[in-house]
Amino acid sequence: MDLNQNQFAEKGKQQLVKEGAIADALKYVKYKIAVLSGKGGVGKTATTVNLGAALTKAGNSVGIFDADLHGPSIPTMLGIKEEAKLNGAFWIDPVMTESGIKALSVALFWPGEMTPVMWRGQTKSRTIRQLLSGAKWGGLDYLLIDLPPGTGDEAIAILKSIPDLDGVIVVTTPQEVATLVSSKAINASRTLDASVLGLIENMSAYTCACGDTVHLFGKDKGKELARMMEVPFLGSIPIDPLFSKAADSGVPAVNLNPDSITAKAFTRIADTISRQLPPKDVPEAPPEATEKKACPGSGNHHHSSECNHGHHHHHHPHEAGDHSGGCGHHHPHPAGHEQIIS
Repeated sequence: MDLNQNQFAEKGKQQLVKEGAIADALKYVKYKIAVLSGKGGVGKTATTVNLGAALTKAGNSVGIFDADLHGPSIPTMLGIKEEAKLNGAFWIDPVMTESGIKALSVALFWPGEMTPVMWRGQTKSRTIRQLLSGAKWGGLDYLLIDLPPGTGDEAIAILKSIPDLDGVIVVTTPQEVATLVSSKAINASRTLDASVLGLIENMSAYTCACGDTVHLFGKDKGKELARMMEVPFLGSIPIDPLFSKAADSGVPAVNLNPDSITAKAFTRIADTISRQLPPKDVPEAPPEATEKKACPGSGNHHHSSECNHGHHHHHHPHEAGDHSGGCGHHHPHPAGHEQIIS
């Protein structure tokens, strides 16, 4: 039966989600948390990185998936200089950072930091689902998903595609405009049946060397929003020049200066989240070097070791209506291939 482009895309989505490819890829991950903001410029990515660092320092194994396709910043903030490696014809190995956090981002196999990602809606959603199903995270206590600002394609793809998502953390700043848009992010999460674990207020106040504290953008607006929306208030992050310095240096602020007020704030929030989540058991991950997994969506007909024929020697259909027996997935290309897809 010939399928049109929309039907072919829907079939691929069913293979990845409903038939369990994404669930299979994440089966060794205990807690899966998406980090969302209603608007840009609130420090959501820096919050994700430092929350991951605080959870790691508490003895947890942590991964961060950068779902911001147009403005991926996770590699810069974690000091990643290498590319993600294709493991066989489809599987991708996240990069282990010096902070002890595993990370995966489209920027890790994109040709050049200044090359724009110019993708439309369906391509973005499909790419996110394929990265979710193809990443070999191994065993993790926490997987944090850094979403782009707003409630568009990427956020919807994540919240609808990750099975057993433990919830969403919303990041805001005290400004009225930020808290207003954050209320939309909370309602969007609820519309998509995603539990809201709580709200973090970034840039809450500045404390100078003399000891005086100034609320530059307003006071307790995050707490008021959390109370109004009936979600937990996880804590406040102060305005700290260390934050910017840490982001530029590729070292989380939690690690760069563990005695700072910023690091202590993230440590408290990480502890609150850990205590809030219910106990959960997941299968123990097999040794990564020996694990064999089937190509997602292939119906378990061949394993990753059988997929590894160098550079895509077995056929993978890339166009709608191509059903000549491949696994039916658009595989991420290494640097130098498909720089822009419109």
